Amino acid sequence: MKNHAVKLTVAALLLLPNLAFADSHYASIQQFLEAGHVTGNIRSYYFNQIFSGSALPNKYAYSLGGMLKVESAPLYGVSAALAFYTANSLGANDVKAPDYTHLDALLMGEKDSLNVLGQAYLQYQNCWLQVKAGNILLNTPWMNPSDAFMIPSTFQAVTVTVTPFKNLQVIGLREFRFKNRIQGNYYRETLLNQNPLYPHMPDHMDGTLAFGVKAHWQGWRSTAWYYRFYDLANLFYGTVHYGVSGLPDGLKPFADFQYAREWADGAQYAGPVNATIFGGMVGLQTPVGQIFAAYNAVPSHSPFSMGGRTLYNGGFISPYTQQYSADPLYTSIMDYGLVSASAAGHAWKFGFLLHPLQSLRIKYSYSMYCTQPYLPNVDANYLDLTYTPGGFWKGLSLRNRLAIDHSNPYGGYQGTFIDDRLMLQYAF
Repeated sequence: MKNHAVKLTVAALLLLPNLAFADSHYASIQQFLEAGHVTGNIRSYYFNQIFSGSALPNKYAYSLGGMLKVESAPLYGVSAALAFYTANSLGANDVKAPDYTHLDALLMGEKDSLNVLGQAYLQYQNCWLQVKAGNILLNTPWMNPSDAFMIPSTFQAVTVTVTPFKNLQVIGLREFRFKNRIQGNYYRETLLNQNPLYPHMPDHMDGTLAFGVKAHWQGWRSTAWYYRFYDLANLFYGTVHYGVSGLPDGLKPFADFQYAREWADGAQYAGPVNATIFGGMVGLQTPVGQIFAAYNAVPSHSPFSMGGRTLYNGGFISPYTQQYSADPLYTSIMDYGLVSASAAGHAWKFGFLLHPLQSLRIKYSYSMYCTQPYLPNVDANYLDLTYTPGGFWKGLSLRNRLAIDHSNPYGGYQGTFIDDRLMLQYAF
């Protein structure tokens, strides 16, 4: 299937204009082509990691690139799309093998250039059904694009989304291969293949089967998901949200709850997984933003050894987000969280998200990750600033994300870790 999706999509893009002429919706091939869409972005990204109080060398990375996506107009509900991504260091990065001493490989790997055909799919859609197949983006809690670098994670998969009622959506998906943010091709692997905790992970995984339900009614919103990560684990995940509206001054209190239960599957390549996660968040929405407080806990379960380290959290795994801290836990930040820590414990997070100006977004949080005696405790300040001028400059944005962690088990040191990421983007 590795190249079938690309071939089918290219063929569809070539054939659809000829077929469209016979469709009453289009008077000519030109009209059909004009009804298509071309979108994309140009990104300039700079990463900087500073290891204060440690012998570890500071790291950095720069990249310039972007995405160009072509989508055909629908013909009897059928459409096709291709998306090309590129990232280029312009010679600015330390790519001197074998040590790559000062390279932050998270941004675009150990290469000077990365060019990929990230999306290539066919889609059928009507008022209640959408079917998509090929190289696609997935937007589910535990399988998502993690699009915070140059190139998002993409999946070779088939998805079916049914909307039988206005407030109810049912999703099914079967994923076969995965391409992470710094790979050029699709593989039968997950992010666990790059995780040192799992040194014997095979490179021929059978992918994932998942089903989800989303529903909302008045102030209530709920989701339920089941994932079967073949030969790794089964995962049930559910959320409930309730928000109060109609109060004076535009105030809207809200409360959220999340729960995850995971147990081993098949060959158990990630060990005898038997884990639980739960958490909650409360906050207040105002006309200029929100304030919130969040909590998550991973109870200690029967320990087992993986990769030379004893896991006491029941071995909770997230095959497509764990390395990226891109999981949906309320207390996760851009570079840390209980899932990426792979340790039992609990976490608190307090913060706010403000829009003092229409063009300015400010997010701040303070987090505490209490995982002793399994791992050192971590506390972190996180600041996310986004400026979007709008108007003539519509599509332009400047975003800076800064995390300051006191202690961080990733580096195995007891110092202050500063992770700064600056992105300039123009989206069209």
